[in-house]
Amino acid sequence: MVLYRLSDVKPGYPIGQFNVLEVYPEGRGGMARVVRAAHKAERDSEVALKISRVGGPNQQFFFAAIQKEVEILQKLDHQGVVRLERVSGGKNPFKERAVEIEGSPWFFGMECLRGGSLEGYIRTLGPLGLDESAAICHRLGITLAYIHKQGFAHNDVKPDNVLFRSPLKVGGSFDPVLIDFGVAAKLIKHQLDGSVVYMAPERLQEARDPSPPEVVQQYDPAKADVWSMGILFYRLIVGREPFLGVTDRSITSAILRAMPVPLSQDRRDIPAELDEYIIDGCLSKDPDLRVSIEQFNRVIKYYAGDRRVRRVPKKRKRFSWLP
Repeated sequence: MVLYRLSDVKPGYPIGQFNVLEVYPEGRGGMARVVRAAHKAERDSEVALKISRVGGPNQQFFFAAIQKEVEILQKLDHQGVVRLERVSGGKNPFKERAVEIEGSPWFFGMECLRGGSLEGYIRTLGPLGLDESAAICHRLGITLAYIHKQGFAHNDVKPDNVLFRSPLKVGGSFDPVLIDFGVAAKLIKHQLDGSVVYMAPERLQEARDPSPPEVVQQYDPAKADVWSMGILFYRLIVGREPFLGVTDRSITSAILRAMPVPLSQDRRDIPAELDEYIIDGCLSKDPDLRVSIEQFNRVIKYYAGDRRVRRVPKKRKRFSWLP
């Protein structure tokens, strides 16, 4: 059998019981790559395969993170959490080694989510209406509340990690699904996992000034998720995050020291009480003063309206002579 490198994976290549149909651009970074694949024996059965990175000093961490992510997803059963799919007939049917790839990385299967990412949605449409933003955040907040009750925190809530289960239609409902629980599996203490621009100040501070090994983690991961939800809501309303910079270091400095500009400075339709709630309640630098996800859900639900999709990206016109 001729082995190929993970970086060379492309449609038609085999991975376990599957053949690759598409390599997702979103899967090129971080700890893994993601592809859409079809079962060799059941071509109508499509899954998304997440394949661990191979090589380098962090290879064992990447392998362990993939396996830990599977363990977490096996314990979660919620419509707002991506669902595992079987990929093996082994002891754990949800994970397997890709022996066709150099280094035999671990991979696991997930349902195919066909509605695109929240990042793509807002990049195309720009800032959303208050009711649309609240509807999306309320659905995500309900999912996070469930995850927290199961004893986990996501730790990397951002638009790239939110996919819609099916293509959005005007008048339909938002059905956001959280993906990428690799950071929820914090296997290396104090490692700065996740996206800095959505990261809570206590997580950044902990990474910069780690506690001694005998000291228990100082921050509440659930409150860190609330911070990320505040950043996400701000992005949906304004079209940018409240703390920006050229480098991770400058972004970190802004998060730790700067105060966010009120939402109402860019959007006059934002009620003053909601503006204050997001800035002081969700984005408080002191996690003890930050609201809980349950409190966030109760407030944001009030502004969600009928929870219907108002706009969808226009489909690009294709000339008849193009394939």
